[in-house]
Amino acid sequence: MFIIGKEEKNYEIDEKGVNNLRGLALDMIVNAGSGHGGIILSSAPIVYTLFKYHMNIDINNLDFVNRDRFVFSAGHGVPLLYGIDYFLDLLTLDDLKSLRKINSKTPGHPEFGTPLVDFSSGALGQGIATSVGYAIASKYLDKKTNNLVDYYTYVLCGDGELEEGITYESLALAGTLNLNNLIVLVDLNEVTLDNKLNVSSSEDLKKRFESIDFNVIECDDSVKNINESIETAKNKNDKPTVIFIKTKIGLYSKYEGTNKAHGMVPDAEDLKNIKEKLGLFESSFTVNASVVSEFKEEVLERGKNKVLEFEEKYQKLENKDLIDKIIQNKNTYSLGNLDIEYDRKSLRELSGELLNIIANDFDLLIGGSADLSSSCKTNLKEFDTFSSSNYLGRNIYFGIREHASAAIINGMALAGLRPFTSTFLVFSDYMRTGIRESALMNLPVLYIFTHDSITVGRDGPLHQPIEQLTSLELIPNLKVYRPFDLNELIGCYKEIFEHKNPSCLILPRESKEISEYTKSSGVVDGIYEVIPNDTDNFINLIANGEELGIVLKVSKNLKEIGVDNKVFSIPCKKNIKINTNELFMGRKTIGITLGSPNYFFNITNDVIGMNEFGKSGSNTELLEEFGFTEEKLVNQILELLKK
Repeated sequence: MFIIGKEEKNYEIDEKGVNNLRGLALDMIVNAGSGHGGIILSSAPIVYTLFKYHMNIDINNLDFVNRDRFVFSAGHGVPLLYGIDYFLDLLTLDDLKSLRKINSKTPGHPEFGTPLVDFSSGALGQGIATSVGYAIASKYLDKKTNNLVDYYTYVLCGDGELEEGITYESLALAGTLNLNNLIVLVDLNEVTLDNKLNVSSSEDLKKRFESIDFNVIECDDSVKNINESIETAKNKNDKPTVIFIKTKIGLYSKYEGTNKAHGMVPDAEDLKNIKEKLGLFESSFTVNASVVSEFKEEVLERGKNKVLEFEEKYQKLENKDLIDKIIQNKNTYSLGNLDIEYDRKSLRELSGELLNIIANDFDLLIGGSADLSSSCKTNLKEFDTFSSSNYLGRNIYFGIREHASAAIINGMALAGLRPFTSTFLVFSDYMRTGIRESALMNLPVLYIFTHDSITVGRDGPLHQPIEQLTSLELIPNLKVYRPFDLNELIGCYKEIFEHKNPSCLILPRESKEISEYTKSSGVVDGIYEVIPNDTDNFINLIANGEELGIVLKVSKNLKEIGVDNKVFSIPCKKNIKINTNELFMGRKTIGITLGSPNYFFNITNDVIGMNEFGKSGSNTELLEEFGFTEEKLVNQILELLKK
C-alpha cells in the first residue's frame, strides 16, 4: 500500500461523524420500511471521508463546472449521500423522512437532479462506466481550456458489482487512456445479495486492475487510512487508481458479515443495539451538532478556495467560448446552409459528411464507435484520436465495447459535451441499459445505428435486425430517427442538434436513393405526405427508411392498376403530435416495414412486416424470399384490401 505523510487530522471527531451518518441513514430506511442497511453500515466511512476531506464542491452553486464528481454506483446506499446533503444543509429532516416516498427529494436510488447526485445509478456497472465518461470529458475540457477544468471523478462500488461485464469494458478503456483523474473506491465486503462472493467469483481483483494499468491501493475502513489512500491516489498521478477498502457488510448488526445484511432494515431491538455500539442518541433523526458543523466548515472552505482558483484562471483565459457554453449549458447547435453533394452516396456516407460539417463548427461534439467507425462512417476526419498522448483528439475508439460506449457517453453528456457512439442496429441490444439511462436523465447523446434491416445481406440473421427498431421506440423520452434520403437526413440532424433529447439515428447499409418528394421539414412533424392524393377513393401507405423507397415504387404500380393511394413518411414517430386517424381520413392504411410489424402499433393494424428472423443471402434474394419485391408487395396489399 502506498502511504504519504499528512498533517494530523482530528480523527476522533471523524469517528463520531461517521457514526452519526450511519445512524441518520439507518433512521431513514427504518422510517421508510425499506432499504439496504448493509451498505449503510459498511460504506459510511468511505462516503464521509471523501466528502469531508476531498470532494471539491460549491454548496452555493451545485453546478460549479469544476466541481469534483461523485458517482454512487452502488446506488442502493444512497441514504448515506442524503445524510451528507443534510450535513451541508442541502436537504431537510423532512426530506430525509420522506425517503422512498413518491415525489420526494429522496428516492430509493440516486436520481440525477437531487443535490450531490451526479448520475442516476442503481443498474450495477452503469455508474462505473459513466464515471469513465466524466473522466474523459474532464481531460478533453482541461486541454481545450488551458488546464482550467481539472476535476476528479470518484466512483463508489461494491466488489460484487465488479462482476458486471461493463465494469471490465469501461475500466480497461480508462487504463488504456491513462485517466489519472479517475479514482475507484471499492467497498470490499466479499458478500453479494445471494451468498459469499467466493461462491460466484474466484477472481483476483488486485491482479485484474494491475493488468488494465491501474494503481492499486488497499486499506482498512478507518477514516485516517481512507483519507491517506485517496491522497496517495491523487499524488500517484500516472494512472487511474482503485482503492480496495476492507469492510464488513452490516457492521454491528445481527447480520454482520452475511448476505442477509444486504437488504436489511433493522428491527427495533437491532437498531437499539447498533446505536448503542455506535454511541448514538437513541432518538431517531438526531445528530451531534458540533460534528456536523465541523464537517460543513471543512467542505465550505475547500470549495470556496476551489472556486476562487477557478475564477482566477478563468479571467486569464483568452478564449472563453467553449467553457462558457458548458457553464451556460448551451450545448445545442443550429445547422445552417449546407454544401453537400448527393453523388449517389449511401445514407451512412452522407451522415458522416454531415457529422463532420457539424464537428468543424461545434467543439462540444466528440465521439466514436464500438470498433465500426469505418462501417458507420462516423470518423471525424479533421480531428485526431483521443488518446493518453492527445486528450484534444475527438475520435474515441471505444473498442469492441458496445455496452460501455453507451454508458461512457452518458458521463460525457453529463459533463456538458455532445457525445455520440455508433455500431450496427442489431448490436443496440448490447447497449440497452445505457440507452435507457440516457432517456431517464434526458441527456443530449446521439446513437448512430447503421445496417438497419435484413438488407445487411449475407452476414445472415445474427446481423439482421428485426425487433430492435420497435424495441428502441418503446423507451420513453428517446427519439428515434429513421430517414429515407438526404433530404430527411438533413432534417434529422437539424432536429437532433437543435434540441437536447437523447436520440437514435437509424441508417441503412446501402440505400442511395433520393426523392423529389421528400423534405427535411417533414422530420419536425414526425409524419408527412410524400405522395398526396386528391381522389375520392384511396388508401394510405406508410413507411420510413429504406422501405419508403420500395413503397414509392409500389405506389406507382398500384395507381397503374387503379388503386389510388397516398404515401406517408414517418421519419420520427415521437415527433407525431397530430391524430393519425384524422390524418388518414378513415381510409385503409397499410404500414410496410422490414422489421417487426409491432413497429406500427397505435398507428395501423394492417402491416406487412417481418415475423421471423432473416437468412443469409444477397439483398435481392432476401427481398424476394420475404415478400418485399414490388410485385409481391402489390399482391399482399391487394389481399389486405379484400378484408
